[in-house]
Amino acid sequence: MKKIMPHLLVLCLLTIFFFVGAVLTGHSPTLPSGDSLMPPSRIHLLGTDNLGVDIYAQISLGFFRSMAIGLVSAGLAFLLGGILGFLAGFLGGWVDHTISFVINVFLCVPQLPIMIVLGAFFGQSTPRLILIIAAFSWANLAKQLRAKTISVKNRDYVRLAKSYGGSSAYLLKTHMISDLLPLILVGSLGVIGRAIIQESSLAFLGLSDPLSRSWGMMIGRAMNFSGIYHTDYWLWWLLPPVLALTLCVLCLRLMAQRLDESFGKGGDYAPRRSKSIRTLP
Repeated sequence: MKKIMPHLLVLCLLTIFFFVGAVLTGHSPTLPSGDSLMPPSRIHLLGTDNLGVDIYAQISLGFFRSMAIGLVSAGLAFLLGGILGFLAGFLGGWVDHTISFVINVFLCVPQLPIMIVLGAFFGQSTPRLILIIAAFSWANLAKQLRAKTISVKNRDYVRLAKSYGGSSAYLLKTHMISDLLPLILVGSLGVIGRAIIQESSLAFLGLSDPLSRSWGMMIGRAMNFSGIYHTDYWLWWLLPPVLALTLCVLCLRLMAQRLDESFGKGGDYAPRRSKSIRTLP
């Protein structure tokens, strides 16, 4: 767990930095609070956009919006992918074949084009955007959890407990959940990062809620501004949301990678033999 502390610290510092911008600066992320395209100053830390809206306040609100969408999408993907992946690996048979077919379908289809079509047809509200992102985020987690469940249920102590009459709920609670949770945790962190990128991509294309502030929407508006690359405006209008998006997703990806490495090397969540089942002589 020590390996993720630097990345977790950076994420906490980002949260504090954006909390200050969203709550304590006093500038509105939607209403003008200065002149158009003001450079960074003591009053406007990151300057203003072409409408005079404070960029620091917009980026800060975009951070909490992106993290909220990522967390809720990861929670839905965790429920759907976790349940289906476990059922496929634990029950086997026709249940496994059916769920595996559905998983492979979702993994094979081109996600972004379909998400764009769904976003255009079903509207631009945030709840619908979360459902669309979650619908294309659970399959990879379910596939990994299915493989892990098959591996765990075939271990000697699990088979021995089952032969002694252990119920499915008992096997899951006592012998399997400690081995499955690390994979779910790593997969959920990956889902959060992908959800942030997907939401920003849809917002960049104009398929997100137009009344909210999103990093993708800010990037799209800045890039569509005439002459953005021939002036210094890109330094405080385009560059900050790009850096915020990159740094946030990078921290989440590195945290997931470090956790995966720790678990794979037999860290705190390495598979353990259950103490309630003794090896027969």
